[in-house]
Amino acid sequence: MLALDTNLLVRLITNDDPVQAQRVQEALDEELEAGHECMVGQVVLCELVWVLGRLYGYSTAQCQQTVGELLGFAGLRFESMPVVMLAFKAWHQHGGDWADHLIGAQMQALGCDAVLTLDQRAGRAATHRLLAG
Repeated sequence: MLALDTNLLVRLITNDDPVQAQRVQEALDEELEAGHECMVGQVVLCELVWVLGRLYGYSTAQCQQTVGELLGFAGLRFESMPVVMLAFKAWHQHGGDWADHLIGAQMQALGCDAVLTLDQRAGRAATHRLLAG
């Protein structure tokens, strides 16, 4: 199994470099035709949402739609899929920052009561607790 880096997903999603996007598509097709899945890590998902939002001007809704489509793609496997799905559902329901939702879901899965934070926005999530003061 091969893991995918953020830049590969960005090329496929944005087609900002058609030559590279075609090379990426061909490589993925080759893996899938051989019966192999490709792994997408949690850090890659965080980077992807950041890049799409900050560098390509995607709205939160567009980022959510893109991640949702990736999560539904049969040829991709995701690191800690149950954690990713919990984070995705919370992000979709409550908006906010994708990385905060993923951190919260990951820490909850590891047995933490909450993520202590100074971030006012993240502190509103059920998985976080705002440090007062």
